[in-house]
Amino acid sequence: MNKILLIALFFTLLISCENKKSDESRVEDTSAPSISELLIGKWHNLEIKVIIKTNGGDSIVHVPQDKWEEILQIKPIVTAYNDDSTFVSEYRSLDDEIIMTSTGTWFVKGDSLVMSQDGTDDAYFAQIKNDTVSFSGYIDWDQDGEADDLYTGTQIKH
Repeated sequence: MNKILLIALFFTLLISCENKKSDESRVEDTSAPSISELLIGKWHNLEIKVIIKTNGGDSIVHVPQDKWEEILQIKPIVTAYNDDSTFVSEYRSLDDEIIMTSTGTWFVKGDSLVMSQDGTDDAYFAQIKNDTVSFSGYIDWDQDGEADDLYTGTQIKH
């Protein structure tokens, strides 16, 4: 009788272990999409702020949401991040005419978006939440040869 009980206990334990293995092998990959995957598409600027370092003291360029037309006399910039690692930014007049475009390539390294244009690489810490992305990084905004100007900005997906 003890022998039968021991064998039954052994098989119960064996079946229990097999079920756990089966459950583990059925676990689906629920990893979130990468920043690269989420960025693909068209985004328009909501807000930018740049703290420009100069010898005479800092100056600030700040364009809050819904103030593009008033402050810069343009519509918010629209940037398309393409799946071939290129980007195109369109600058439009208040009459919705394209007045300038900038193009380049982009890639993500860790949590940073690197945008290359005209031989210059600018890296931004990037965070995406829902349909909004925020960027921050030191760039050469004033073109003085130093990447010492702090850029922060947000964009929303079209």
